[in-house]
Parts: sequence; structure tokens; C-alpha cells
Amino acid sequence: MRIKLITVLAILCFFCSISAAEELIQAPAAIHISSTVSDGKHSIAEILEIAKQSGIKIIILADHDVVKWEYGLWPLRKIIKKTVEGNSIFTYGIERYLQEIEDAQKKNPDLVLIPAVESAPFYYWSGSPFKNNLKLHSWHKHILVIGLEKAEDYNNLPSVSNESSTHIGFRIWMLWPILTLLAGVFCLRKRKFKYKDLQDRQLGPYSLKWRIFGIAVIILSLLFLFNNYPFTESKYDQYHGEQGVGPYQNLIDYINSKGGLAFWAHPEAQYKRRIGKVEVETLEYSEYLLDTNDYSGFAVFTEGYKIGRPGGIWDRILNQYCLGKRKSPVWAISELDFDAAGNLSTYMMDIRTIILVPRLTKTAVLEALKNGKMYAVRGKPGLVLDNFVIHDSLSDINGTMGDSIELSGNPILKISGHFPDKLSKPVKINLIKNGSVIKRFELTSPFKIDYQDDYSDKDRKIYYRLQIQYSGGSLVTNPVFVKFRN
Repeated sequence: MRIKLITVLAILCFFCSISAAEELIQAPAAIHISSTVSDGKHSIAEILEIAKQSGIKIIILADHDVVKWEYGLWPLRKIIKKTVEGNSIFTYGIERYLQEIEDAQKKNPDLVLIPAVESAPFYYWSGSPFKNNLKLHSWHKHILVIGLEKAEDYNNLPSVSNESSTHIGFRIWMLWPILTLLAGVFCLRKRKFKYKDLQDRQLGPYSLKWRIFGIAVIILSLLFLFNNYPFTESKYDQYHGEQGVGPYQNLIDYINSKGGLAFWAHPEAQYKRRIGKVEVETLEYSEYLLDTNDYSGFAVFTEGYKIGRPGGIWDRILNQYCLGKRKSPVWAISELDFDAAGNLSTYMMDIRTIILVPRLTKTAVLEALKNGKMYAVRGKPGLVLDNFVIHDSLSDINGTMGDSIELSGNPILKISGHFPDKLSKPVKINLIKNGSVIKRFELTSPFKIDYQDDYSDKDRKIYYRLQIQYSGGSLVTNPVFVKFRN
């Protein structure tokens, strides 16, 4: 009897330990901060200190991988060119950058510091420097690359600025200058007239005109040979106008192949300014989220929230996933997009991604970002979402943000939250199902909601997500996916 009792207690302790291990911590994260390595005003050490003072537990840096623009004159674009290059992890040293992050992590074990880069895979030129209308397009269409481990993975990130990364193979036709080089050598041997002596030696003098022409041909041939080296063609370049989503999908595919996460950065932002005689412009690019695939998510807030509005681009993408037209869903994060303007502490207090993790480790954070275990919040003080769970009315199945669950009965939504200062404040909650607001709640915090929905879409996967507004801020959850169990 005693042995049986001990066994039962051991089993109970085992299940209790599992339950405790699976309890999720709400860890505040500051995502997308540039350091002095690229265009930021704070060093990595300063960023960590400000994060501690602001209550941040997870910091995801996003220095520029490469900042380099090049314009060359046709037909010798690689020789007659101007290059402008700014600070980036490429100029700083990739291995040095990763080592500094690793050292900073060891000194701050109470924080999770994750390396990332902000990458611009493509830009293109229009106009002409001779007409004083040269224009740089699309440089600020950025993708956040999160979680790559090896220096070589960063070194090979495909972009127009990182030219060697976009080469698509040897092109034999690019060796054509060798033929003109041989023709030039032949021209050097041309004589004014042909005359041989008895020993069959050429006595006619060399033609000066042909020699001058031959030397010119040889010089031009060598220039073109050097211009064509290494005799490979780039998949994308900056001289043939807009080239669609190809360069961006190419980068996303590369990131996935290396085990990283790709998040579209500030897709609603527009950028326009003049730098010297060059106009720089990037148009809003939220439609690119519809036209690309297999990325992890996108950033909301800072520059806008049009994408996440009910029935907007995000809902269109989520419905595509539910209908089997996409292999995976996309998740929302909030980003600071902080470089040198403003106060970093203010940004960290105002814009956060709350990541749900079983433990505060780098592996757990990356897994949560991959699987949508987070919500985005803006406002000071930000709302704390204590609970957003889909519960089966006929079984004990529960699902939260990022989960896909099967239900036997109607879903019951359990929603609760409060503000850190414990004050009672008005809150408006939109419950969104498949892109449509199915229920609006207007209440005061702290709040607790139990809402049962009719499961009318039993033939397809559906999703629920929340959009919450309050004075001075808002909160956006990632979706919970639900399917009826046949």
C-alpha cells in the first residue's frame, strides 16, 4: 500500500512539474534597435543598461548588414563608378559584432540578447547624373533577419549591395573581350606594304595607324575584360528598374535555409529626402506581404497599423493560410525602429512585444517568435493581457496565441487583462474572426470575459485574434487557429 501511495505521489509530482514547466512567462521585448555599429547612437552596452532600467527582458538588435550604394556609367559600370558606403556590420566586422553580442550576453545573464540585422536586399536607380535627376529607389524596403548564428550566414546574405551573393554562375559570353584583344594584337603586326628579302624576312615597315588602332583596341579589351570579371551574372541589379518581389523572396528563402526568421520591417513607412544631388525615395510596400511567402511575420506600430485593421492585408494572408493557399501563417510583432533620433528609454516604455516563453532563454524566445507566441502593445503604461484562450465547450482543450487546435464543441473565448498601475481605465476590444469583427466589448480594466461563439464554419479552419484600444495606446494579439473535429 505504501509503495502504491509513493508511486501515485511520484506521478502527481511529475505531472505538476510538467504543468509548471509549461507555464508561460510574459517577457517584454524591445525589437529593432541599431547600435553605434551602424547608424545608432548607443553602444550595445548602453542599450542593455537602458533596457534594464525600462523593464525589458529581451533585446533584439537590428544593425544594418551592409550600407552601400553604387552607380556606374554604362558600358563600364564596374570601372567608371562612384560608391558610397556607410557604417554596417560588414564594415565593422561580422565576427567581431557577433563576439561582442556574445560577450554582452555573458555579462547580462538576466537578459536575452539576440543578434539580428536590418537588410535591404534591393535598390535601383532612375534618371541620370548628367541631367541632375538621379534617383535612388526602394532602399528602405527592409527585412529583419533574426537568429542567424554563423558569420558566414551573414556574409552571404543576398542583396544588390552584397554583389557576390547574387551571382548566378559563369557566363562564357562575357569572355568576348579576349577576341577583340587578339584582334588588337593582330593590328600591331600590320605593315604599310608587304616585302620580303631573299631570306623570306618581312622588310616592310609597320603601319603606325594600325599600331595606334591596335593599342586602343587592346586597352579597351583589357578594360572590358576587367569590367566583366569574374564573368558571372547577377540575378538582380540596380540598373534595370523595379524587379518586383524577386529580390525579397530570394532573401526570405535564404534566411529560411539557414534556420533564421524573416520579418518585414516598417512596411507602411514612406521615405523621401534629398542627399546632395540624389533624391532617395521608398514608397509604402505593404502589398509585398501578399506577394511574398514563407516569411515569419511583419512589424506593426511606429509607422502605422493599416495592415492589421480588420479585413486588411494581414487578415487576407491569414485567410489564405486557413484555406490552404499558404504553407504557414504570418505573425505580428512591434518594432522600435530606433537609430539615433529620440529617446531610447521612451521608445522602450512605449513600444513592446510581449513574448510568451516557458523560460527566459534565447532558444525559447526564437521558438516563440517562430510560432506566434507574442502580442504587440503600444502605450505607457501598456495593457497586460493576462489571458487570451480558446476553450472547447465539450472537452478540456485550450489554445492560445500561435496555437492550432481541434474542437468538438463551440469555442469559448476567455479574455482578461489589467494595467500595471492597477487603475480602472476604459478599454475597447474587437474580437476578430476570419477578418471580421464579430463582437465588440466596451468595459473597464481590470476585465475578464467569457464569450461563447457559434461554430458555423465547421468545414474549414478559422482563427480568432484581438484588437484592443485604450487611452494612449493599443494592443494586437496574434491569432489562435481553430478547426472542428469531425
